[in-house]
Amino acid sequence: MIRYKVTVNPRYEGISSFIKTLPQHFDEGGQVLHNGRNQVRLLEVDGQRVVVKRYKVPMWHQRIDYTLFRPSKAKRAYLYGMRLLEMQIDTPEPIAYIEEYSCGLFKVGYFISDYCSDANAGTLRSDEHPSPQLTFAIAQSLVSMHEKGFLHGDTNLSNFLYRKDDSPSGFHITTIDVNRSVFKQHASFSDCTKNLCRLTHVRPLLCQLVRQYAELRHWNPDETVHAVIAELDAFERKRALRKKFK
Repeated sequence: MIRYKVTVNPRYEGISSFIKTLPQHFDEGGQVLHNGRNQVRLLEVDGQRVVVKRYKVPMWHQRIDYTLFRPSKAKRAYLYGMRLLEMQIDTPEPIAYIEEYSCGLFKVGYFISDYCSDANAGTLRSDEHPSPQLTFAIAQSLVSMHEKGFLHGDTNLSNFLYRKDDSPSGFHITTIDVNRSVFKQHASFSDCTKNLCRLTHVRPLLCQLVRQYAELRHWNPDETVHAVIAELDAFERKRALRKKFK
């Protein structure tokens, strides 16, 4: 027996009937933005564009975990998005989340948010001469997040969107894909350098971002870069070891 738990942002009650039927028509229309472990689609309802992310079906032990012990990725994406907006950290407004249960166990989750058409900072990885103004804006955004106690769960540059504006940096930054994030009252130097090491594996670009970040925090740039690169080295070694055993 299939049942659904649906939570809708009160500001979007007008499209609640559309949201409640999403699991039945998710595969039928819209534009596929990403099709990998999870699938992300751009849909339109009443003239408004929304993004729907369907998370992959978890393994059986994770299904038990999400049923009994901790919130699903979809629920966390919704709750964390709401919390970020309260903290004045920009992220697309959460609209709703859906949890599908089968035979009493969690099966799959959907997260629905407003659509942001801004450019993706992941393109910086292939740019031979990345804009120092844009990397500064990203560094500035990361400083603000860390000082507010928010550590993004996946700081890959692809999870930062940008557009030009009239701010001192010249760019507005929006963060996405926040369900694996951590909130801390005080993020230590170690917390921050571990968080920064996942920005990119392109080391010259990473060093540029980290130096700008360190200067904004009045930290020693050389020491900060060294710490971040050490974290990246350790991460890459672990990843290579996992691949070897697979």
